[in-house]
Amino acid sequence: MSDNTRKSKLDLSSESFPFMGKIQINEAGFAFVQFNGVGIYIAPKLLKNQTINNGDMIQGEFVASFDKKKKQDGYTAVEIHKTE
Repeated sequence: MSDNTRKSKLDLSSESFPFMGKIQINEAGFAFVQFNGVGIYIAPKLLKNQTINNGDMIQGEFVASFDKKKKQDGYTAVEIHKTE
């Protein structure tokens, strides 16, 4: 596999994908949702002004991202809302 092919498969940031799962909110204000065996990071700004509690079912959209701190690929939510 060439580097260009590998790079294009990892560069999913231009597309978003749906997810659903139980939210686990950290004391620091960020959260994660486990979906299909991967953790989706949820930034505090997405939780602001919403009434979402730890353990609530949420759904939303996520994109592929790069965790600079861990130096590895990951997933980040770009939109969330509580499911009814």
